[in-house]
Amino acid sequence: MSVLSFFSKLLLVALLPLVSRLTVRAHTGREIFPRHTGREMLPRQSNPTSLPGNWSLAGCFTDVSTARTLAAAATVSSNMTVETCIAFCSAANYIFAGVEFGHIRVVLSCPRECYCDSTIQIPGARAPLTDCAQPCAGNPSEICGASGRLSIFASGAPSPALVPAPTTGWAYQGCFTDSTANRTLPVSINVPIGVTAETCTAGCQAAGAYTHAGLEDGHECWCGNTTNPIAQHVSDDDCRAVCSANHTEYCGNANRAAVYAFSAAGTPPPPPQTCAGDIANFSLIAVFNNPPLGAPSQVNIRAVLVELVPNTFWTILSACATCCSDWPSFSLKNSIFLPRSASNPVQSMTSIGASDGESPAFVASSPPFPGAQAYCAAESQTNPNAPLVLSFGGKADAWSLCTNTTANANGRVDLVFSPVTNHPHYAFSSCNAVTIQVVQG
Repeated sequence: MSVLSFFSKLLLVALLPLVSRLTVRAHTGREIFPRHTGREMLPRQSNPTSLPGNWSLAGCFTDVSTARTLAAAATVSSNMTVETCIAFCSAANYIFAGVEFGHIRVVLSCPRECYCDSTIQIPGARAPLTDCAQPCAGNPSEICGASGRLSIFASGAPSPALVPAPTTGWAYQGCFTDSTANRTLPVSINVPIGVTAETCTAGCQAAGAYTHAGLEDGHECWCGNTTNPIAQHVSDDDCRAVCSANHTEYCGNANRAAVYAFSAAGTPPPPPQTCAGDIANFSLIAVFNNPPLGAPSQVNIRAVLVELVPNTFWTILSACATCCSDWPSFSLKNSIFLPRSASNPVQSMTSIGASDGESPAFVASSPPFPGAQAYCAAESQTNPNAPLVLSFGGKADAWSLCTNTTANANGRVDLVFSPVTNHPHYAFSSCNAVTIQVVQG
C-alpha cells in the first residue's frame, strides 16, 4: 500500500462521523445529535413579579435535607413553577412557599421541589439572591432556587405565635426537650378536634385535672403534674412547628414540647423570686441535672479567653479547666455580670448578654463597654437554704453545657443559654442541662 493510499483511508475514517451527520441532515433537514456549544438557548430567568394576591419574593435561603427551612408540607412536580408551589401552599393555609432544585438539564430525573411552612425554621438563613439561579422545570423563564437553596415567597399574612395564656389559669412555661425514653410529660391524650394551645390545655384539665400540658410536633398533646427534671429548657425558637389544626399557633416541634402550667383561680401565685443584682466576689459551679455516665456531678465554670485584639479581650463562660483564664471570680453590679482579673484588678470586663443558643460573653475594651443588665443571683423558691443560682432574663433553668465543635475550640465544653438545634458551633445532642450555683467567698 502506498503512503498516499494509507493517508487517504485514514482521512476517510476520520471524516466518517461528519459524513454520517451530514448525510442524516441532508435527508431529514436537521441533526439527530445536535452539537453542544455550552450555551443552551434558554429564556432569561427571573423571579416573577405578578403573583397571586399579596404573595411576593421573600428572598433566597439556605436549605438542608436533614433540617428543612420550610418543614410543614412538601410536594414535587416535573412541571413545577412558582405559581404551582404558591397554589399548593396557599391551599393548605401556609404563609411561605419555597421552590428548590428547579431544573438540572443533565439529570433528567431531578426532582422539582416545593416546600411550605408558616415560619423560617432553624438553621435556614438568608443567602445571596444570586445563589438561587436555576430555571423552573415547568417554566424555564422563572427561578426555582438551586441545589441547597430555596426561593421563598411570602403571602404577607401574619406569622403564627406561641400563645402565652390560652385559657383562664393556664400560662406558657417554655420550650423543653422531649424523647420517647424520657418524656417531659408522661400522659398522651387524643384531641379529636385538633391540637392547639386551647384544646390541649382543656383536654389535660378534663382528662385528669392535670396541671401541665405540652404541645409537640404540631399535633400531639401530653399531660402531667410536673415536668421531668431531665428535660432541658431550650430556646422558644425550637418550638415553632405550626399547629396542624390552627396555622396561627405554634405547637412545639419534633422532640420539643411547648409546656403550659395551670394555677387554679383563687390560688395565690407563687411568691416572686428574690434575685440579687448586686453581689461581690463569687465563683460558679455547674451542677448537672442528669450527670453524664462516668462524669462528675458538678464542674467549675470560668471565664476563658476566646479572642484577643489590640485593647480588647473577649471571654465566654466555660467548663474548660486547661484554657487560658485570668478571671477566677465574678461580681454583679446593677445586674451587670463582671469577671474579675487576678493580674489586673482595675480591668473592667463586662457582660454582653446571652441570647438564645449562645454562650454568655464578656468584653474588656477601651473605652469600656457599659455592660448588659440582665443577670442576677436567684434564691430557690422551694429550698431557702439552697445556694443562689445564676439567672439571666428571669430564667435560671435554661443553662446547658455543650461541646464546642469549632476547629480552634479543641472540644471545649462551654456554657450555653437555651441551646438550639442545628447550631453551627455545637451539636445539641452534646448538651447537658445544668444549674449554675453562685458560691460566695
